[in-house]
Amino acid sequence: MKKFKIILLVFAGLIVAFFSAKTCRSLSVVGKLTELRTDHFVISYQGIYRGDAQDIADRLEKNYDRIRANLNDPAHEVIRVFVHPSQSDFNKGTGLLNSTANGTSRGPNEFHFVWTNWFNSIFPNDPLKTAVHEFTHCVQLNILIKQAQQELAAIAVADFDENFEKKFARDYPQWFWEALSIYYANEVNKISVKYARSKNPSLEYLSNSNQIYNIGYTIIEYIVEKWGVKRLPDLITSYVDIKEVLKVSQSDFEKGWTDFVDEKY
Repeated sequence: MKKFKIILLVFAGLIVAFFSAKTCRSLSVVGKLTELRTDHFVISYQGIYRGDAQDIADRLEKNYDRIRANLNDPAHEVIRVFVHPSQSDFNKGTGLLNSTANGTSRGPNEFHFVWTNWFNSIFPNDPLKTAVHEFTHCVQLNILIKQAQQELAAIAVADFDENFEKKFARDYPQWFWEALSIYYANEVNKISVKYARSKNPSLEYLSNSNQIYNIGYTIIEYIVEKWGVKRLPDLITSYVDIKEVLKVSQSDFEKGWTDFVDEKY
């Protein structure tokens, strides 16, 4: 009985400490919508610390030139970044009702994400990695849109948007769309990779499964180690034509990738 009382007191103390810390945080974060401007980003935020916003700016600027150079990103407009303090705020701000996503890109020049922490998420991820992840989506879209604008220069703007959206949804593989962003955000751990590998996933399966978030890093890692980072821009602009760019069939690519994962992880 005494042991049970001690456990109960410890548990009660943890609850009090949690809610006390949460209350202190709510009183000290930035309460009104605020903008932080850098060379390449405009970050709109509230409900987080000013230092958190600066960390976002620093991480994005640190990765800006590297990612764009690696992927041959053409001239890129300033990117608007919207940081939301909770999942409900994110859902309301993006219109993604009932969403559990941590982030979303809205074209090449805008993205939204949740600043996750122990006060708003049971299993918080690293929101700085989420920011780089969504930025990489913006880079992919910028490359593809600029290419399409050159190919479809005579098409009216409204028709261009519709044609591009249809082609992107139909032809750009979801597994690559996510894997590339996962890779540049460095979102990987061995336990998650091994779990996803136990499902024996194909690329087609990963285009329709959340397992891509567990193992997607390794796909790009495999490409970079075997063919070099210079092949990534070609994969983007070819809508991931593996046979044309890497000179292997998709089945041989998948076998080489799974062998790579089994050996390394």
